[in-house]
Amino acid sequence: MTLKHAGSTRLPGLCLAGLLCVFNTQSMASALYKWVDENGAVRYSDQLPPKQSPTGHQQLNPQGLVVTTKEAAKSPEEIAIEAEALRKLEKQQSEEARLKAIQERHDRVLLLTFSSEEEIEHARENRIESIESVIRLIQNSVKGTQSQLDHFTNHAQLNYTAKGKEVPGGLAQKIEHFERKIESRNAQLESKEAEKDKISEKYNQDLERFQRLKSASN
Repeated sequence: MTLKHAGSTRLPGLCLAGLLCVFNTQSMASALYKWVDENGAVRYSDQLPPKQSPTGHQQLNPQGLVVTTKEAAKSPEEIAIEAEALRKLEKQQSEEARLKAIQERHDRVLLLTFSSEEEIEHARENRIESIESVIRLIQNSVKGTQSQLDHFTNHAQLNYTAKGKEVPGGLAQKIEHFERKIESRNAQLESKEAEKDKISEKYNQDLERFQRLKSASN
């Protein structure tokens, strides 16, 4: 026996009570099922249609209370979306665990390497001074190379270019050589300046981390 109630997701209390009486009169052991059909109508029956089994439905007890609820089977698209969401979540959790392990290793090394903030600051100053000494050497090299370049450039200008003559190949090669050398040295300077900034930032971060770790252990 199947009853249909359209336009609402539930029957009025009196109507449902009457329906339950009908079902209970026929068979006290019969289950009562409730579902929404393809037209949006609420259906009640003591037998669940086979096509409705994989879809959403509820089972009611003789008092009209929901005993069990079965959700509708998910579509392949829904399953794929959930699988992708789960994959992203697992990837995120894996990355978080990896970063946590890296941080823990760094913390152990930090505490084993330094015993005070002053030691970190001293190590930072030594590293920066070492890089700055290299920077000074490169700067001196640039000055010397620039002096040589100026010499050959002026010679070419006074003796050839100013007189409308072509600069000899050997002289032109020397000028090009020193220009490339200066360009290379300037690239080295830029690299060393970036390295100095990076090291300074690293030690600043280590100092801040060391302070937090020590504060947490006290």
